[in-house]
Amino acid sequence: MNLGHRQWSCPAGCAERAVRRAGLAVWVAAVGLPAAEVSLRGDRLSIRAEDEPLSAVLGELARLGVRVWMDPAADRRVHVALPDREVDAALRAVIAPLDSMVSWSVVPGPAGGFRQLSEIRVFAPGRADRARPIEPPPRRLELSRGADGRGPLHVDREVLVSVRAGTSPSEFLRFLSVWDASLVGWAPGGVYRLRLPRGADALAVADRMRADPIVRAAEANYAIRLPPPSMPGGSAAAAAGAPAVGAVSAVGSVAVLDTGLSLPPGWTIALAGAWDAVRPGEPVQDPVGHGTQMALVASGAVAPDMAAPVGATPVLAIRTFDDEGVTSNFDLLRAIAFASESGASVISMSWGTETPSEFLRTAVAEAQGRGLLVVAAAGNEPVGRPYYPAGYPGVIAVAAAMPDGRPWEKSNHGDFVVVAAPATAQFPIGYEGPAGRYAGTSTATAYTAAVLAQWLARNPGATPAQASEALTRALSDAGEPGRDPHYGYGLLDAAAVSRLFATPPR
Repeated sequence: MNLGHRQWSCPAGCAERAVRRAGLAVWVAAVGLPAAEVSLRGDRLSIRAEDEPLSAVLGELARLGVRVWMDPAADRRVHVALPDREVDAALRAVIAPLDSMVSWSVVPGPAGGFRQLSEIRVFAPGRADRARPIEPPPRRLELSRGADGRGPLHVDREVLVSVRAGTSPSEFLRFLSVWDASLVGWAPGGVYRLRLPRGADALAVADRMRADPIVRAAEANYAIRLPPPSMPGGSAAAAAGAPAVGAVSAVGSVAVLDTGLSLPPGWTIALAGAWDAVRPGEPVQDPVGHGTQMALVASGAVAPDMAAPVGATPVLAIRTFDDEGVTSNFDLLRAIAFASESGASVISMSWGTETPSEFLRTAVAEAQGRGLLVVAAAGNEPVGRPYYPAGYPGVIAVAAAMPDGRPWEKSNHGDFVVVAAPATAQFPIGYEGPAGRYAGTSTATAYTAAVLAQWLARNPGATPAQASEALTRALSDAGEPGRDPHYGYGLLDAAAVSRLFATPPR
């Protein structure tokens, strides 16, 4: 029976699960870097292909976030130039005489309410059962520093845009058409992720987009690399794994936004949940190790050298960095929103960048407005300038101290620093290296987050401002009298932790 080109709908992921249950092999198209160019705007599709495999053309759709299925035996060469056609018409021109089934999603947000292609299946007439998923390339961000190579690090050809209140779907779609941009994602708060044509400079395009009357904000999708590992040598006994608690509520947890979680054998923590912001729906793992290290500290399972133990603290592990230790602002926006919606009390971010972002600043402020305390690393380079998000208003910016209380030589400093905390710990898992002793503002940040989460648990109903104020009152003065660029308001040593836990909110 010829199914023709018809509408089809299925809950997200149901087809993939059906294939896995049936034990069928997943076909992966070798799309490489094809010459095919595809852009998608709602129900409008542009395709250019010069004697390219159909699988390469459909693979470009997969790069734009569309779930694509295809019968491998139906692959053939395609030569076509279709500017801005309705999806149905464009597909008919490209795949005929094959059949297809498509499904749609509805774009949310201030300019939302329009349909966007979300899934397509292509197969020989009557053989829908032969379609196999075309998987997009592994999620490794393609990075750029702009046309001159000296701009801020960002995802190549990607721009984040928010629009002014009252913008209609038709106005937004016209805006996309003007810039030949594809809508490839949206984040809570009305932030749209756009992909530009090949050769476009995202930094320059974002600058020009800001002049459009419908645009509230636009910037390149900035990227952040994790700091390189630092192993200062020496050894200290690592604490045993925290008692197994099993699944616990995310309410009151520390949300660790990092590389994921893969606990070493024999180690358990109070896990409030795990979510992958890089590839939502995938099981959370940690191919890098940094996130697992931070989760162990935030949970209380690993105590930094000479630090006061804080007890078991629930952790919400949110994978935000890819396999190369790189994240984008778009993934961070989704991760922060997930932490807020899940009921975490503290967000711990053991990383940073010198590039400020209006979108990231707004997301942090919105999380703070929902009652979350945000803790972030001051940075592992002593440049004396703010790192972000540590430098945003209300964020607890954490510098690093050695076990004897001296500043760690690589710790950043400046008037944005709030606290210095113990920065070295013995880990049962490595970060781009073997298990052992690591140092950094990362560890100091996760420890500070755990301490603050424990204080909030002892003082239910306290606000982030009250927690911050209690922390600064309890710290041990160090360095220059009063506030210090290396210690902030002081050192979070064992005496300070004891004073903090005895300090009520005011």
